[in-house]
Amino acid sequence: MNLTKHSDRKLEATFDQWEVDEEYSEVMYNYLVHGFEPGSFFISVLANDFMGAINRSHPGNTVSALKRLVGWIRDYMPPTAWGSYGAVKAWVDLDTRERRQILEEHSLIYTEQEETWRVLNDA
Repeated sequence: MNLTKHSDRKLEATFDQWEVDEEYSEVMYNYLVHGFEPGSFFISVLANDFMGAINRSHPGNTVSALKRLVGWIRDYMPPTAWGSYGAVKAWVDLDTRERRQILEEHSLIYTEQEETWRVLNDA
């Protein structure tokens, strides 16, 4: 889905709230907005598979960075997008319209009407 800068900023502000590392927030953004598979480590994190996540973790990952990511997931990630491997697969399999509706319902992005209004007010 294509988002305006307004919805981009709204979603990015949630990552800022938890000071999520940019490499993590970029992956989560692409997963939520575009339905991209986030890679084995992040899939394990989203599936609540601690052992799998640690096993697939990059040596550069830190506990504090993971704590911030987990805090963000807990506070902002739509419940349908995480919690099990099945939930992750189901999120990836959603079409753009379905993902957008869920993100709007969870106030992570603006509705298309709100985006249009904000873009017109920028002019």
